[in-house]
Amino acid sequence: MKLEQRHIDALTAAETWIFESDLCPHIELQKMLAEASPHSRERFEYLFTKIFGLKQARLTDSFTKKYFEILFSKKIYGVNGQLDYRSILTTLYRFKGRSLHFSFVSKLVSIHDGSRPIYDKHVLAFFKVKAPAAAKENKVRIDWYTNFLDLVQRSYIEWQKDERIAVLISKIRVRDSRLKEFDTVRLMDFLVWTVGNRKLLTQ
Repeated sequence: MKLEQRHIDALTAAETWIFESDLCPHIELQKMLAEASPHSRERFEYLFTKIFGLKQARLTDSFTKKYFEILFSKKIYGVNGQLDYRSILTTLYRFKGRSLHFSFVSKLVSIHDGSRPIYDKHVLAFFKVKAPAAAKENKVRIDWYTNFLDLVQRSYIEWQKDERIAVLISKIRVRDSRLKEFDTVRLMDFLVWTVGNRKLLTQ
């Protein structure tokens, strides 16, 4: 996707609405995940649930248990070494009303691989696309989902070559030295989410 001036303006405004207090919880998540102690995992699960709204989604206990089981197992790659979104989605499909939880699965993968983007309504709006209807076959929907995430990733990587975007990324990184370890895709996630959350993109 090619950025228009309205996208640049929205992303520039978004950077001013990202506070250090917004970033610190994500830094803490990475730290706790790396520690891997039972107490760190308990704290991780609490903070992850709070940040990404798992409670508000009214997920069943069985879904949440399986979700974090997959997350902590780090089994996000298939036998071919590629990200295995399909396997995670179909496993979780058995829980919580047999739904494909595209957003939550993208967050599960992203916490392990920061070069993979997050999927949510704000990303869809920024790219001005609509997901296939729930009535479509799961294979069709998952194929679309993985292709769309690839498009988002490629776009974020390409956009960082634009000096106007590179400046925004740099402004975020200097707020905390630990953000230097965060992939540019992860930082673009923050910007695009803020654009949508603050309704900054003009039509």
